[in-house]
Amino acid sequence: MATAGGGCVADPGSRSLLRLLSFCVLLAGLCEGNSVERKIYIPLNKTAPCVRLLNATHQIGCQSSISGDTGVIHVVEKEEDLQWVLTDGPNPPYVVLLEGTLFTRDVMEKLKGRSGRIAGLAVSLAKPSPASGFSPSVQCPNDGFGVYSNSYGSQFAHCRAFQWNKVGDGLAYEDFSFPIFLLEDENETNVIKQETFDYIGSSRMVYDMENGKFPVQLENIDSFVELGQVALRNSLELWMHTDPMSQKNETVLNQVEVLLSTLEQSGAGVPTVVLRRLNQSQPLPPSSLQRFLRARNVSGVVLADHSDSFHNLYYQSIYDTAENINVTYPAGQSPEEDLNFVTDTAKALAGVATVLARALYRLAGGASFNDTIQADPHTVTRLLYGFLVRANNSWFQSILRPDLRSYLGDGPLQHYIAVSSPTNATYVVQYALANLTGKVIDLTREQCQDPSQVPTENKDFITLIVGFGILVFSLIVTYCINAKADVLFITPREPGSVSY
Repeated sequence: MATAGGGCVADPGSRSLLRLLSFCVLLAGLCEGNSVERKIYIPLNKTAPCVRLLNATHQIGCQSSISGDTGVIHVVEKEEDLQWVLTDGPNPPYVVLLEGTLFTRDVMEKLKGRSGRIAGLAVSLAKPSPASGFSPSVQCPNDGFGVYSNSYGSQFAHCRAFQWNKVGDGLAYEDFSFPIFLLEDENETNVIKQETFDYIGSSRMVYDMENGKFPVQLENIDSFVELGQVALRNSLELWMHTDPMSQKNETVLNQVEVLLSTLEQSGAGVPTVVLRRLNQSQPLPPSSLQRFLRARNVSGVVLADHSDSFHNLYYQSIYDTAENINVTYPAGQSPEEDLNFVTDTAKALAGVATVLARALYRLAGGASFNDTIQADPHTVTRLLYGFLVRANNSWFQSILRPDLRSYLGDGPLQHYIAVSSPTNATYVVQYALANLTGKVIDLTREQCQDPSQVPTENKDFITLIVGFGILVFSLIVTYCINAKADVLFITPREPGSVSY
């Protein structure tokens, strides 16, 4: 509306329309405010990081800068592409997207040598797994933490007899000053598996036994039977490894002979397993038995699919997956069909489990056994599927409490040793063991109770009376204290002035 002075005053209706338009523009901005972010950033929801590990003197693994790391992404598909990242590129630092086939010690040492130009590394999983093998562990796993040393079996210390893990390149024991991530699916690849680090589990068990914090003490152990790597047998042979040093003691020698004989007799009726002895001059492979032998001279046997070096070419690596032990399923099956499909690996492992179960039965005092002691391949295949392929399956869902089912993902369970305890895998193992070993009884939920623990009407009445009596007593005491407060809580008088 025009005025005499030549100015202009907005109509009240126009002001309302202007406010409405401003509100709509603001609302649209709020709704689409993250569109630019989505164009710039790509969330990597499934990654497995390399982490920093420390001991008293050294550090290994990876770390990022305290304020984070940024850089120009550069894809390295062949080794020649490294030249741009290491020297030629004009805009360092770079975040290298590395093909899995190039994730080798040689390439990583080149990147480590020019860490000032590297802001980070993302590694995609090689498909298929490298035929020559890949293991970031060392060739002598857990060297220095086993039983062999310069004072005990010096000829076997530091894997002088032979290297157990021939393809190990020690990459996991290097120190990198930039972050490294594994991309976990086809577009962003597999989970980090458990970390076998300095016999951490068996060392803690032995420590607890020695300090009386474990139900079983070291002196209660009569003999030790351990399952090592048993899924990659080249034939039917299963090798029985023993410690030559402890057998210099005649008592231990005789006990080991009993163990070996019992295992051989137990395996005689299992056509899929042929047990073989090794030369007594051969040392033990990396195994928990070594940690127990450091604490006490105990008879023991380690069962493994290898007589010398590992058959597993992907020991402690990202490629050590279900496919590596030939746990595969026909195409086109549903998850439920895969869960119940009995693989060849499950049949082979069931044979090993049968031999072990029969041997343990006899060692525990069983006079004889028959064919009823038999591992079920169907149960074995469900365990393999649940732990190595897909944790979120109908069987695990049925045995876990409802509040724990959220731990089950569409992939395998994480086996990394975490700070929190227990881990998700521990819960699943506990419930699986309860389901497989528990005895089913023909009782309803109401009947399956201890009558002495079920509250009766008399107990309820007594509890009510006692609670009411305590309430009345507390009120009386409070009243009495309040009534005598001037006597009980006398304020100290101010001291008078004193002159000398």
